[in-house]
Amino acid sequence: MPDFSKFDPIYDDITENSAVIELWKKQKAQEMGAQGAAAAASIDAMVRKEHAVFDEPEDFLVDYPKQPPGKGMQAGTEGEMVWSEELLIPFEEFRRLAKKTLVVKRTVQMTRKGKIPSMYALVVVGNGRGSAGYGEGKSAEASRAVMIATRQAIKRMQHFPRYDNRTIYHDIEHKFKATKLQLWARRPGFGCRVAPMIHEVCECIGVQDLAGKIHGSRNPMNVIKGFFEALGTQRMPSDLAKARGLRLMDVNHVYYGGIEPTRTGERLFR
Repeated sequence: MPDFSKFDPIYDDITENSAVIELWKKQKAQEMGAQGAAAAASIDAMVRKEHAVFDEPEDFLVDYPKQPPGKGMQAGTEGEMVWSEELLIPFEEFRRLAKKTLVVKRTVQMTRKGKIPSMYALVVVGNGRGSAGYGEGKSAEASRAVMIATRQAIKRMQHFPRYDNRTIYHDIEHKFKATKLQLWARRPGFGCRVAPMIHEVCECIGVQDLAGKIHGSRNPMNVIKGFFEALGTQRMPSDLAKARGLRLMDVNHVYYGGIEPTRTGERLFR
């Protein structure tokens, strides 16, 4: 029969067993009848030795923000951005990339042997000129999970067209699993009035004017993946002009003031 009073650093979580450790200390203090700071230190050492409680390293519990960092904060460290030929991008382009570490969380896989902890990370990388990608990484260490996600995001970068290099071409409604996204193109100077996760992705892509709403699930992973899918569903002006029989300049709204679009084959001036 295994001794369940022992603390296993591999399968047990420190935060989940902190209450049990405090209970052991209180029981030991009642048995000894000791009080004071010196007695508390000695009781702590006795409890750790008796129950084989190890001293956790400094990097075991990582304090990551639940919300994405703001504009004045740096998202991620530069040490994780390592260039290599397998990334398939030039080094000069690699140096201009912006990285946002949006999701870092601890996951636990339950097996018959106990808990197997690991760290999950989701990273978005972009050049601010229409190209961006996201990647997911999983490892025993948070830093390695972020590195894996970063390299995957660079490999999966794709270009998203932007109207006037600042907003989307048209309004979009897209559903990804339980998340429904509504995105609206806005005038110059409007800004990005969207959810924090989408705002960080817009900074990587280079979208400056956008309004959006999230309905249903607000899971950050589904929101980010759904936003990338929504941008990929945009219809280009050339496609619309070909489908409707209009000229490309009319579809691009080059002329304003109520001028009717000109059909293909018709004369511009009557």
